[in-house]
Amino acid sequence: MDNASNQLEQIRLWRKRNFRDSSISATILELRKSLKKTNKQLTQIMQAWDLHVPAHIHKNAIPTSLRGGILEITVDDSPTAYQLNQLIRAGLLNTLQTNCSSTLKKIKVRTA
Repeated sequence: MDNASNQLEQIRLWRKRNFRDSSISATILELRKSLKKTNKQLTQIMQAWDLHVPAHIHKNAIPTSLRGGILEITVDDSPTAYQLNQLIRAGLLNTLQTNCSSTLKKIKVRTA
């Protein structure tokens, strides 16, 4: 009878539904790690931005995102976008690359 009860218990374990982890804790942990990394990169870029961009451009333009090595900067008006593009051509990208540890390939200017 002991053998029969063992077999019955094995069948119950075999037929029992597996527990699915439907929590999002693993996803949240991955998101936190990526945010820490992105936040560190953006903090470095913002510090370099504050140092190397003239005040008249700085008050009308702000870095908004960094994805795939492309820094997106949103400006208020087209004259500021033109001045910022001239500054980028004069070497702002190289200056930001030397002051930041993140990979920075390109600066993209958008008008809000």
